[in-house]
Amino acid sequence: MAAGSQSTQASINQALTANAVLLRDVCQSIAFLNEQINGGGAGTAYLESLGFSAGDAADALTKLGYLNTVSGVYKGTATQASTFSFENATAPLWAT
Repeated sequence: MAAGSQSTQASINQALTANAVLLRDVCQSIAFLNEQINGGGAGTAYLESLGFSAGDAADALTKLGYLNTVSGVYKGTATQASTFSFENATAPLWAT
């Protein structure tokens, strides 16, 4: 007998559903963050008003742009024409 829980049709369906809901929710959260920061064209000025230095604000907007592109591709409102590692580009946000 194999170790661990064995996959079933129900467990695969549950995993697909759970991941689809997570992806939808993450992409919506990214879209909301983008609207909060860039809505009305504030962007860098908004971040600087929160205490970001000019350089940090620019870096945050770049990273948000990467996340927003992924969200847009998911929603069908953006395309990514070339090969690009969004994982590598955003790693500084989560890598230790």
